[in-house]
Amino acid sequence: MKKKKNLAHNAAELAEILGLTLVEAALMEYKAKISSIAVEAIENSGMSVNEIVKHSGVARSKVSAVKNGATVSVSIDLLFKIIAATGTKLKVVAA
Repeated sequence: MKKKKNLAHNAAELAEILGLTLVEAALMEYKAKISSIAVEAIENSGMSVNEIVKHSGVARSKVSAVKNGATVSVSIDLLFKIIAATGTKLKVVAA
């Protein structure tokens, strides 16, 4: 019997494949967007990892992970601290 390949095109489809709720899917998507903003904020800031660590209070290993796009082990609150340390302003709009 051939194994069925699962392909997700969005967070809701991925959640269904993984057996997660729609709320968990929304949180996954939200974190992915915040992660992308954090990576971009670091790149655009021109600041070194050490400068961001100093201004954010976030561990160097976490800032380096975010800079390299490895945000799975980084919480959303730390992502916000990193973004704020770069001087990037966020506008949150509920949809």
